[in-house]
Amino acid sequence: MDTSDEEIYKPCPRKDPAKTWIKPEDLPKCPTEKTLSEGYRFNARRFRLEPGYIKPRILFYGFGVDIQDFLDYHQRHQLPRPPPLDNQASLWHFIMDQVIDDLNDRCCFKLERVLPLSPKYDYAIALYNSHHISITELEDDEEEDVIRIIKERFGDVVAAQKPQWFFLLEDSIH
Repeated sequence: MDTSDEEIYKPCPRKDPAKTWIKPEDLPKCPTEKTLSEGYRFNARRFRLEPGYIKPRILFYGFGVDIQDFLDYHQRHQLPRPPPLDNQASLWHFIMDQVIDDLNDRCCFKLERVLPLSPKYDYAIALYNSHHISITELEDDEEEDVIRIIKERFGDVVAAQKPQWFFLLEDSIH
C-alpha cells in the first residue's frame, strides 16, 4: 500500500446516525452522571463471597471519536509515519494505537480505545471503566488535567463534548 500523505490521511467518512443500524431509541440508556448507581458498579467483595452474584454490564467513561479524529490528531501533531501496511484498516489501527500511546504519555495516565455501542461514534477514548473506577479514578484536579489534555490534543470535536458513559458494542451483539 502506498504511504504518501494523501494515502495515509485519506479522509474517512464520519458516521451518519440516521443511516446506522444502531437506532438511538433502541439503545440501553447509559447513566448521564459520572457517579454510578449501585446497579452499574462491580462489587468485588460480593463477587468473592456470593456465588450467585452477577457482574453488572461494563461501561466505559470518556469521549466519542471517529477514525477521522484519529487521522487528524496524528497529522496535526506530526506523529511518526506508519510503516507500509497491507491495507487501509491496518493503517488506521496503527495510527489509532500511536495516538493512544501519545495521549497516554502526555496525560501520564492509561487511556483505552474501545468500540462503543453508539450510532454517532466509531470509538471511545475511555478514562475509566465501571468495574475498576473505584481503583483507577483520579483526583478531581488530575482528572481535569487529563480531560484538558485530551480536548486540546483532539481539538474541536472532543472539546465540545463532556465525558460520558458508553456500553461496549461487543457486549450488545452477543
